Amino acid sequence: MNKNVSCSSDAEIVERALLQLLRPSNDLHVGHIESSFKKKFRLKKILASPEARRAEWIPPPARIFIHEVLTPHTISVCWSDSQTGHYGDQIWRLGFARTSGFCALSGQPIRAGDDVFRPRRNVVKVPSNWNRMILASVVPTMRDLALT
Repeated sequence: MNKNVSCSSDAEIVERALLQLLRPSNDLHVGHIESSFKKKFRLKKILASPEARRAEWIPPPARIFIHEVLTPHTISVCWSDSQTGHYGDQIWRLGFARTSGFCALSGQPIRAGDDVFRPRRNVVKVPSNWNRMILASVVPTMRDLALT
């Protein structure tokens, strides 16, 4: 007899659950739930303050050195990093810094407009370290190398 009571109560539970699905009550309304995944990747408004425009520090590569100063405007760099890969003889060109950042060779801050070397890229091949910069002031010139 106890078995019949549990069967009828189980049937009532199932019946109430089905009725609740078909006719939900308004008093149990739950608002929009935002998951932590959505919160993590939600776009944030970037304020036009100097703190918001401050350059992001990227850790320096595991190994970087200048192979050769080819011309006053180009250098050959050996770059090795677990995130961006290995470049044994990468050509970097002299230009102006478009954004603020940090020198990959010395770690010194770079301001927009400073003379910097950046990896050469073209339409077909863009290196993974394309956004990194080396301050021109820390690169020895051809004349400095001739004196040593």
